[in-house]
Amino acid sequence: MIASVAEDINDNGSIIEPLNREEVVAKMQSLIDKGARTIVVSLKNASINDAHEKRARQIIKEEYPGFYLGSVRVFLSSDISDQPGDYYQTTSTLIDAYVHDILVKYLYKAEEDLRKNAYMHPLMICNSRGGAARVAMTKAIDTYNSGPVAGMYAARNLGRLYGFDNIVTTDIGGTSQDVGLIRDGAYTYESLPRISNVTVNIPMIDVYSVGLAGGSIISLDGSNGIMVGPRSAGARPGPACFNLGGTEPAVTDANVVLGMISPDYFLGGRMKLVKAKAETAIQNRIARKLKVSVPEAAYMIREAANAAMQNTIKQYLADKGVGLEQLPGFISVVYGGAGPTHCCGFNKGLKFARTIISPFASPFSALGSSMADLLHVYSRYNKLRLYDGKKYLAEYHEFNTMVNEMLQRARRDIKSEGYSENDARYYLELAMEDDSSGSLRVTADRLALESEADIKALCSAFLKARSKVTGDSGHKGSIRIMTTMLNAVVTMPHWQFQASEPGGPDPRRASRGERDVFWSPKEGYRKTPIYDRDLLEPGNIVKGPAVIEARDTTYVLPAEWVLNIDKYSNAIIEEV
Repeated sequence: MIASVAEDINDNGSIIEPLNREEVVAKMQSLIDKGARTIVVSLKNASINDAHEKRARQIIKEEYPGFYLGSVRVFLSSDISDQPGDYYQTTSTLIDAYVHDILVKYLYKAEEDLRKNAYMHPLMICNSRGGAARVAMTKAIDTYNSGPVAGMYAARNLGRLYGFDNIVTTDIGGTSQDVGLIRDGAYTYESLPRISNVTVNIPMIDVYSVGLAGGSIISLDGSNGIMVGPRSAGARPGPACFNLGGTEPAVTDANVVLGMISPDYFLGGRMKLVKAKAETAIQNRIARKLKVSVPEAAYMIREAANAAMQNTIKQYLADKGVGLEQLPGFISVVYGGAGPTHCCGFNKGLKFARTIISPFASPFSALGSSMADLLHVYSRYNKLRLYDGKKYLAEYHEFNTMVNEMLQRARRDIKSEGYSENDARYYLELAMEDDSSGSLRVTADRLALESEADIKALCSAFLKARSKVTGDSGHKGSIRIMTTMLNAVVTMPHWQFQASEPGGPDPRRASRGERDVFWSPKEGYRKTPIYDRDLLEPGNIVKGPAVIEARDTTYVLPAEWVLNIDKYSNAIIEEV
């Protein structure tokens, strides 16, 4: 339901037509009479001047005070986003309002349960900006995709162990493949992300998701080519081998038929799979139509899945300006329940410096949440021209005043979190652009602009950032700050990767015997060593072909790959 009111604020923030109280009350009453119980107020240019939105909320609260049963919740677009674009402000606020009450219900219930179990600290929740905050100080929309983003926290910390600041992350579970990029130790951000095909203007760490994973359903296209996903079997009925009523084959069914996933040790043996169900599904839907054997069809499914996963990585990196020739300077951090099962397939030929898998591959994103710092982000759309093509900005008092206002708010919020304002580190990130490029994020080395040298340093940092994307570091007309973001960070105690003294290379202590595994139509089924991931020790080396079974995932190691357990118990996988 939508109701419009007559009011106008121009692009400079000046009020052209004031808000009329009587009209607000009448339109509000109309919405409530139709059943509305939550109101989103999104008015023109509220990101520049929020006076009308705040006045509308005041009127609504006066007419429907909170102590009445008929009170309504009011969300202002200017509270949710201060980025320009009335349409995007509206969509962002609608999504926030839609999920707000659901999250409140579950998160406060979780906090209550924790208190009953003697946990007396505030409940914190990860956000998609790159940190965590108390539930009471987190917007609902900021939690979107925070699970995959938390995996990025852990990946960055993992990279630091090995001196790598350039990382490609790949998280594959049952439903989706999520790919992320860390470049020079910094996350990649999306200024206009999409939530369920709705564009919002809430900047988030960029994680590219496609429907491609262990539960992806397999089908044939019009020319009998194998299609993987995007439909998923989910947890119920799940792949056919789950024996919960599913009849369509999924990627996991192929891995079971090939002998790569043990029907008896799925989830550490807590769930028994039925191989015959997987064989029947593949026979009926794929093998019969292609006139091949069931193992051959399963092999084709796995190869198609690996190829699709690799194409996802290539496409994402190309969009971010990372060429394949640069990948020897990157590591691949792989996680999720199906990530270790497919990593050698989708990383084949990409020539990453190495592939790294934590012993906590499946709950890796949860691990990342334990590495998140307290973070609050404050942003203002300010559109400040630093360089006009000939000369640099000479007046920056207004910019410094704006930053100081954000800084005062940040210090108040840090105190509200239970910390001293001096416990936090404050720094600026600037969304900048020139006449030839889109917005790029640049970190400033100071909180105020005090000289032309400061302006030149910012412009140089922008040109350096642009050159990494386009390869061109020259001036392209004017250079502008579009949005200024102040980050307030309190370093939290983190879970640390523990090192232990490496032993010898022989992995036989972890042996679980052998199993027939179908590696290719040429080889057929082949006796293959099986190892227990929990029993592999630092220093152990496993050469492919091999299968390594953990309680929550399975590592598949083809003949041309070698796996080394390092001193942190991480698996270092390399193509030889």
